[in-house]
Amino acid sequence: MRTITLEEHYVSGAFLELAGVDLGPQQAVDMSAAAVTDLGELRLNDMDVAGIDMQVLSHVLPTFNAIPVDRQAEIATRANDQAAEAVAAHPDRFAAFAALPMGDTPAAVHELDRAVSELGFKGALVNGREGGRFLDDPELFPILEQAATLQVPLYLHPGLPSDSIRREYYSGLPPEVAYALAAPAWGWHAETGLHLLRLIATGTFDRLPELQIIIGHMGEMLPFMLDRIDAYLTPPARRNGVQRSITETFRGNVWVTTSGMFSTGPLRLLIDVIGIDRVLFSVDYPFCATTQGRDFLDRLPMSTDDKAKISHLNAEKLLSITPVPGATTTQ
Repeated sequence: MRTITLEEHYVSGAFLELAGVDLGPQQAVDMSAAAVTDLGELRLNDMDVAGIDMQVLSHVLPTFNAIPVDRQAEIATRANDQAAEAVAAHPDRFAAFAALPMGDTPAAVHELDRAVSELGFKGALVNGREGGRFLDDPELFPILEQAATLQVPLYLHPGLPSDSIRREYYSGLPPEVAYALAAPAWGWHAETGLHLLRLIATGTFDRLPELQIIIGHMGEMLPFMLDRIDAYLTPPARRNGVQRSITETFRGNVWVTTSGMFSTGPLRLLIDVIGIDRVLFSVDYPFCATTQGRDFLDRLPMSTDDKAKISHLNAEKLLSITPVPGATTTQ
């Protein structure tokens, strides 16, 4: 069965050269792992072992430190050019989401247009907040508007917490416990869920009904809470002009990947809440093993037709992906 994964990361050479941040004690990604920077044979071999036909590549920022705004545009442009070279070399195995210089709205709009219109990218991935701003900030609206105009989704990916949040919520803990709670075990999922709720509750999707957002990790905890969120957040949101309920918007403008989560209970809940046609398979490579994702997909207790939707059909629909003529589908 053809398998496409959508939250599969790399760190660009441009970031390593230009970011100007210390990756020592602030490092959030193990930069000694070759797979983090590889867009060639190592990555392809990992995909082959697990039967992954295509990865949609996205640039991740491996540091708690802010990237200087005056360097963001060049980093994003060069990162996108690097991903485009990988896609051109292996068009049957790679597609890409654009990196954007979110600290510079005009530059981000321009780079999104270039990446989609010239490089053929499938959308963009945003790594959480930039400069403390959520995407409902009016200054960032042109980026959302451009994505809607281009008819490509934005992948809302977790970002690392700010110094103030780490001090207030996670101080007084052993370093490894503080990092886990602040990031992969809890914190960045809670913030990403909040990020999406802010977009919905401020009427973003009423202003841009064509805008589509992807979130990962089985919905960043939102499916479990959605009934209660609807009960308490929809009424005040409607008083501020929001036309649809939180749930209606979630089901109409949001897609959810399985990235980094490999248990069936959350998936059953997710499907029950939003329906199987908006669920997308992902691994979260290289931070999770492709074989871990494959084992999870293979053991899902569902029909072949439903599994095909999750493994590739929904992604092909959302991202307008068609198999390259002559490409071999892994088994």
